[in-house]
Amino acid sequence: MTSHGVYYADYLQLNKILNAQELESDKHNKHAHDEMLFIIVHQAFELWFKQILFEVNEVINILDQDYVPEASIGKALARVQRVNKIFEMFPQQFAILETMTPREFMEFRDLLYPASGFQSYQFRLAEIRMGLADSRRLELDTKGFIDRLGDEARDHVNEARKLPSLFSVLEKWLEKMPFMETDGYAFWEAYRNVVKNIFEHDRVELHKVTSLTPEQVEKQLKQIAGVEQGFEALFNADTYKGLQESGERRLSQRASLAALFISVYSEYPLLQTPYRFLDAVLEMDKLISVFRYRHTVMVSRMIGQRVGTGGSSGFDYLLKTVTQHRVFTDIAGLSSYLLPSHQIPVLPDEIAKKLQFVAEA
Repeated sequence: MTSHGVYYADYLQLNKILNAQELESDKHNKHAHDEMLFIIVHQAFELWFKQILFEVNEVINILDQDYVPEASIGKALARVQRVNKIFEMFPQQFAILETMTPREFMEFRDLLYPASGFQSYQFRLAEIRMGLADSRRLELDTKGFIDRLGDEARDHVNEARKLPSLFSVLEKWLEKMPFMETDGYAFWEAYRNVVKNIFEHDRVELHKVTSLTPEQVEKQLKQIAGVEQGFEALFNADTYKGLQESGERRLSQRASLAALFISVYSEYPLLQTPYRFLDAVLEMDKLISVFRYRHTVMVSRMIGQRVGTGGSSGFDYLLKTVTQHRVFTDIAGLSSYLLPSHQIPVLPDEIAKKLQFVAEA
């Protein structure tokens, strides 16, 4: 048998990659030097989007099981951390693109209609697979983003909508969280009492701030009351269901309590990896928002207030997606209910021992 070996250029299919840049400006005999940079940067984004989807899909597969072994959470954590590193790199890609001036961009921009980053179906797939719900998506108009995609891309998106998302499998995993109940100890009641005292302390301290006007005090008292009501809803099924129906909550009541439990008792060995995993997911949600914002700032620099080539309102539309398209806000909001370590109720031995490594129990 003869081994032909594997060669660098063939393995990476460089012939396809390096010949995948066709300048529209050259096709129109209006050569624009910076169009090459524009194409390559966006192609690089799309390759990284493919890697992000590859990693997120595996995390979903890991969590989408009736039983998720502890070791598997470590693997899921590593995958999410890799995604985060990719998102952390994206601002540098924008910085490279911004070596092109707005005037240089205008040399070929009008040749791109109706192409737009808005049509990046891989990024739309990433949003869907991470759990961005259609009900929370900010659309340009009644047609929506999917009508601006080609047939093949539209099929990919519609198929992704039928699959479990990271949000849905994370919720299911949290709902199976053990350790939160024991017949001999009302853990949540003890925790509620301490948190209530914190809210009352905040009210007392607020009244001591002499620099605030009565109107400002009243506004902040209402904010404290709102946070307190959200906390109490965690322990009332009917109230919580009402918040879900109104769109104020998306994560299930039990999953929210499990996430809070993990955050409060994260120092216990068996909760450290789950806590780091949740934290990495929140970091990913944040980094996607940073990516959106960085893109928004770049668009503002390049085209000002002009309409996007894909028909979007450009800067205004992109800026609104920064906050509206976040996925894991319910988990992030649980930080409102955390306590200093010296005020955290001590777990009963029955539960504490289960959260230790076997050698320590």
